Amino acid sequence: MYVMKYLLITLLTFSQLLAGDAIEVYHCYGNSQTLLVAGRVLDPREMPEAKRDDSFLTNLWRKLGYIFNDERKDVPVTLQVREHTFETRTDDEGYFTFQMTFPPETLKPHEKVKLFLPRQPKVSTSCKAWIPSSQQQIGIISDFDDTLIISDVTHKLKLAYQLLLKNYKQREAVMGMAERFREILAKSPDKPLFVITGSPKQFNVVIQKFLDYRRFPERTLITKQIHGDRSWSLFHQHDYKSKQIERLITLYPQIRWVLFGDSGEQDREIYMKLAKKHPGKIEAIFIRDVKSGKIEKVYPARATPSPL
Repeated sequence: MYVMKYLLITLLTFSQLLAGDAIEVYHCYGNSQTLLVAGRVLDPREMPEAKRDDSFLTNLWRKLGYIFNDERKDVPVTLQVREHTFETRTDDEGYFTFQMTFPPETLKPHEKVKLFLPRQPKVSTSCKAWIPSSQQQIGIISDFDDTLIISDVTHKLKLAYQLLLKNYKQREAVMGMAERFREILAKSPDKPLFVITGSPKQFNVVIQKFLDYRRFPERTLITKQIHGDRSWSLFHQHDYKSKQIERLITLYPQIRWVLFGDSGEQDREIYMKLAKKHPGKIEAIFIRDVKSGKIEKVYPARATPSPL
């Protein structure tokens, strides 16, 4: 029995070595002359499809698989956009970031971006960059935990239970948010939607799967890097969220933003400061009360509840 067990472990390890490396892309967006791409190089990982009747032990095992992985440090990574190529290297945790500037009006909507490892030409992936038109329109920037998904962020034990012991098909969505987003974006030609969360990048895949499963509109997801060269503190949200939102305000002057958050952390304070700092850029602010579940429009102030 023990011999078979160790033989199986050895074979699995050897098969991973033969599989080479893999590239995960976390986000890919920009405007007509700026492109931002972030990702990671790590060992290939295939997770079985989640089921609604999975046990908490099965869920825990899979979540640990996302948290603990074999990253590839100091690996050259090449990005290609049409005839343009750029190079960088991964940091000690396998992360890489590209921020490129092109001549005005170079990049087009749905610009195809290719990433590959020059030392392993067969290891490659591609993404379509989210690049909107210059047309004036409304967009959404939303928090994730307790805004789109029930997480109980203010109760750490409940948060840990939700995060580690449930899979994305067992998690509860905030009722009506997907429909609300579609209604707001209905008249926007490019449907701008960014979800900014303090969840670590290791959970990027499962967050995207949850949002797809609950039928949220297509979006760009921005997760937090909590270790490596460009890391943020896991628990300090104010500066992190402010910087990410201000970057979007700068990149997209043609978009007026509707901001969604919750009362569990500092979303209201962060959003109100941004509205004051960037007059005319914030169309509205909605905050979900984590105790009552009620969603209230807090900016601009109004006497009656919003129909949105």
